[in-house]
Amino acid sequence: MTGRFAGRHVIVTGGGRGIGRATALAFAAEGAEVLVLGRTVADLEETVRQVSDAGGVAWLAKCDVSDEAQAEDAVRAAAERWERIDVLINNAGIDDDTPFLEIDRARWRAIIDTNLTGAFLMAQAVARRMAATGGGVILHTASIDASGGDGPYAAYNASKAGLLGLNRTMALELAALGIRSNCVSPGFTHTAMTEQAVGPKLLDYLNGSFARVPMKRLVRTDEVAQAFLFLASDQASAITGIDLRVDAGLTANWYILETLPDG
Repeated sequence: MTGRFAGRHVIVTGGGRGIGRATALAFAAEGAEVLVLGRTVADLEETVRQVSDAGGVAWLAKCDVSDEAQAEDAVRAAAERWERIDVLINNAGIDDDTPFLEIDRARWRAIIDTNLTGAFLMAQAVARRMAATGGGVILHTASIDASGGDGPYAAYNASKAGLLGLNRTMALELAALGIRSNCVSPGFTHTAMTEQAVGPKLLDYLNGSFARVPMKRLVRTDEVAQAFLFLASDQASAITGIDLRVDAGLTANWYILETLPDG
């Protein structure tokens, strides 16, 4: 298979569905061999099947990225199969809508451990391999919620904001080793979970008349995947330490004038 990533090796965490699956498919379509990681094997198997059906190459490993031993084992397996790891997509994440005053420590820890600590563990393990083999690219799925509140998502928002800080520091420290680090922050995105949560009537509104979004629609998972492809590619060779928002224009407008009372 030919493409921008022919002969390269890519790890995608949270690769069993949504943005992770779309990203795995996109890299495989560009010639990469992809390792998808996640906690639900059936979802990972479906991603691998879809990659294979499209003519690409992918394999899977069950991995809870919040568990240091599992993260290390997954990276070790990748290093044993490949001479080098070229790209890591830190996409694994969970959300939570518990109000701030009601969040218990266990729930807080679960969100932070997966979304932030898990990204750190995977990035550190992969970066050590990359440093020994000439460099690479590490990318993180952040969120527009890292930069602005969105309902009762205190733990989720904090974890994603933490990713932005981690990313900047990684970019500074790892540049000399030939490793670039960037974030992609999706806006409201059309996934299977979105469909199940809102139902067909509201989904039609969100995909055609979404008043809060300048483009009047949800972001597609393949559009987020394309952002990852660009940032991982040689075309982005001078880009490190940034947060690329893929939000259909949502955060471009503070909606101040639109909400002022008449007169």
